[in-house]
Amino acid sequence: MKNFQIEKDDDGIVLATFDMPGRSMNVLSESSMGDIASLIEMIKTDDTVKGAVITSGKKAFCAGADLEEMGGNIEGARKLMAKDPEGAKKALFENVVGLNMMFRDLETCGKPVAAALNGLALGGGFEFVLACTGRFAANDNPSVKVGLPEALIGLLPGGGGTQRLPRLTGLMNASGVLLQGKQLKPAEAQGMGIFHAVVPEADLIATAKKWCLDNPKAKQPWDEDRFKFPGGAPYTAQGYQMFAGANAMLRKESFGNYPAMRNILACVYEGSQLPMDAALRVESRYFCDLLLDPVSGNMVRSLFLSKQALEKGEARPAGQTKGEIKKVGVIGAGFMGAGVAYVSAMSGLDVVLIDKDQEGADKGKQLTIDEQAKRVQRKRTTQEKADAIAARIEATTDYKKLKDVDIIRSGF
Repeated sequence: MKNFQIEKDDDGIVLATFDMPGRSMNVLSESSMGDIASLIEMIKTDDTVKGAVITSGKKAFCAGADLEEMGGNIEGARKLMAKDPEGAKKALFENVVGLNMMFRDLETCGKPVAAALNGLALGGGFEFVLACTGRFAANDNPSVKVGLPEALIGLLPGGGGTQRLPRLTGLMNASGVLLQGKQLKPAEAQGMGIFHAVVPEADLIATAKKWCLDNPKAKQPWDEDRFKFPGGAPYTAQGYQMFAGANAMLRKESFGNYPAMRNILACVYEGSQLPMDAALRVESRYFCDLLLDPVSGNMVRSLFLSKQALEKGEARPAGQTKGEIKKVGVIGAGFMGAGVAYVSAMSGLDVVLIDKDQEGADKGKQLTIDEQAKRVQRKRTTQEKADAIAARIEATTDYKKLKDVDIIRSGF
């Protein structure tokens, strides 16, 4: 496999390390999804394989779908729509539902498959994790987070996220992750029922392998005979209250201008009343609806593709090197200027804070000292770190000290 390193131990447990060559982060692309399909087939058909643990060879587990690749597929589907609308819709649906059926194949392969997170898993990467029958994460690595941020860029989770997450956490807990793009740390996710265990990173793989050996017939909760929706399904009193409130709040906050939010609620409402296979087809249908919606397409282009291009410096003139800001000058130490100085120092920048007299400059710096004292009192930082942040700010009336700053901000 091009994107996975495969090792099998003496107990028959496969360790599949997701490590895409030439990329800083793993993503779900045509290439990596082809390897995932091959990995599933190997687990299913090789009698010597008793289970599998999937982890990452990079700092992140998986950053989600390759949206640049997806953007090209969307444009292709829209062009085909002009010639053959029904054929274009069918081809797009079959493509989208294919990912869902691949993840469904993973969770029903008949052998335990555990995800071992040593970094963040967002979007489709988190959906990959949710499709594993065992889910584990490192609790001593601050980069480990999970979430479904698709709604923030005009899409919905199209790899089963709208169906698996509510079945694990309940409707109310899932709503913040699905509609607001909330990211969860390991302990919080475990408390919601997502992870089986969170352990030190040094014990992560061994813990996941042991779980595979201890649970040779592992199933997802929704594939058990007597599965009950945690907290109540949509047709229960609790579920009715959640959807009544969610619809009203969504209308208030978005004014009906975000089709992804509407489609997410519809996916959860309809899908949670169906068996998983049918529910995944419902999600795929609503996902395709968004892909062909010009509003969602514009959001994906503006909020993700164009933003990434800008962050990579694609608009930078040829020959212009990337600048680096290390020192900031702030003119005016009033409420706004003191705030700019504070957040700059918190970000690790040195600050020259200028005012018309020394008393005003010192008063502006005092905001940082006072705010850090509160953080120390609440045990959110140490006195040593607080002192270091305050020391980054030089309060002065001398404009000559601006000679070596990288950028000047007005505090007025």
